[in-house]
Amino acid sequence: MAAKYHNILIVGGVSLPDPSQMTISDYDISESERNANGKMVSQIIREDVHKIECKWFVLRPDEYMVIRRAIKKKFGLSVNFFIPDQNAGGSLEMYAGDRKTPIYTYEEGRPVYKDFTVNLIEM
Repeated sequence: MAAKYHNILIVGGVSLPDPSQMTISDYDISESERNANGKMVSQIIREDVHKIECKWFVLRPDEYMVIRRAIKKKFGLSVNFFIPDQNAGGSLEMYAGDRKTPIYTYEEGRPVYKDFTVNLIEM
């Protein structure tokens, strides 16, 4: 039997529905300020912190609930995905950022979601 999803994004061991759009970025956390001479003084606190911006164009209720159950804990999520700056798949500890859940329509009394978004951010 073929897998339902392509394992593009796995959260807590659960394969999520394949996102319609997924943007992976990494950034550095720094502490910066200007000194008395007006010069920028900066210190890198942490490098290569990852963020995954996910969007699903259309989700049926069962698909939507797979995602919501997987991110319910919000913090300390084990997330497996392809990490571009490592050019390999891997697992990172992340948390779920804000969720946006527009309802598109109803089918048989159940909502169909359009453009659901969530960001997963490395801890």
